[in-house]
Amino acid sequence: MIRVAFVIGRLNIGGAEAELLRLARGLDRTRFAPFVVTLQDAGPLARDLGDVELVELGRRHKWCPTTYAALRRVLRERKPDIVQSFLFTENIFCRRIGQGIVVSGLQGSLSDDAETGPSLKLSFERATFDRAAAVISNSEYYRSLYGRLGFDTRKIRVIRSAVAPVAASGAGIRAQFGIRDDEVLITCVARLVERKGHDDLIRAGAGYRLLFVGDGPYARHLTGRGAVLAGPRRDIPEILAASDIVALASRFGEGCPNAVLEAMAAGKPVVAARTGGTPEVVVDGVTGLLVPPQDVDALQAALRSLAADPEKRRAMGAAGLARAEREFGVERLVRAYEAAYCELTAARASD
Repeated sequence: MIRVAFVIGRLNIGGAEAELLRLARGLDRTRFAPFVVTLQDAGPLARDLGDVELVELGRRHKWCPTTYAALRRVLRERKPDIVQSFLFTENIFCRRIGQGIVVSGLQGSLSDDAETGPSLKLSFERATFDRAAAVISNSEYYRSLYGRLGFDTRKIRVIRSAVAPVAASGAGIRAQFGIRDDEVLITCVARLVERKGHDDLIRAGAGYRLLFVGDGPYARHLTGRGAVLAGPRRDIPEILAASDIVALASRFGEGCPNAVLEAMAAGKPVVAARTGGTPEVVVDGVTGLLVPPQDVDALQAALRSLAADPEKRRAMGAAGLARAEREFGVERLVRAYEAAYCELTAARASD
């Protein structure tokens, strides 16, 4: 039996957290014994763990010595065979602790402000990267970026994120936000931070109804500028079902955007910035439209093209759903991680 510890700051509503849940619940229990450690309180998605054991450290802050010490104590007491983390702080802590076979996730931007500029995060990454037995990226883009920055890409495996289609009708969603059935609704599901490109969507989407789902420090800047701010929601499938177009205008290189996968699984066309790993997910002209980042004119043209053509929206949405089911299924994700864990533990046993 391979014991797997999944380490996360908190089970918030987000892409890395959703992937952790899919893995922890999906691992073959005849071969794997998973448990989850949260550095802070468990978070809103903890209820979705089912029968997976949860160890809640309950610390106020992630990045502090007492949190590191608490995690080290738990991992050394539990002695898992695999320690899987997904995000920056957890990756650094788990590498430094060095308990078991450390597998780091690569799902977010390396640097503080720009992808390749001066970065404290990048410095920590360089100092600890070799302590991980393997690094799993959710896109070829991040593996390539690490290579350009001088990291050993032989250690990096690519396992793209997954999504599970959810039956939803969208009934009542438009009424909640005062949006008529005959209005074109463009939805963006993303954290409210400047680099997600909400400003570009507001300018490009003038004349259409815009719905921004998520929270974050940029909310104050976006208030009163024409978009409906829905805040964080757990009924994302229902919101997407009520939408006509899903847009993501990120100004930075995302890996495998969960919001795009969810849109495809909902059968909705995607308009997105051609950044990071997004072109690995969206097939331009087939499942959606890709535009240059921060090009408001191109973004506006793409949105108008789909808004004016319901048949094109339906065709692209159907193609996206088919691609999501074929290429981004949960079963594929879980089996790929299982194979990686088995390979790593076998290699460790033979050393």
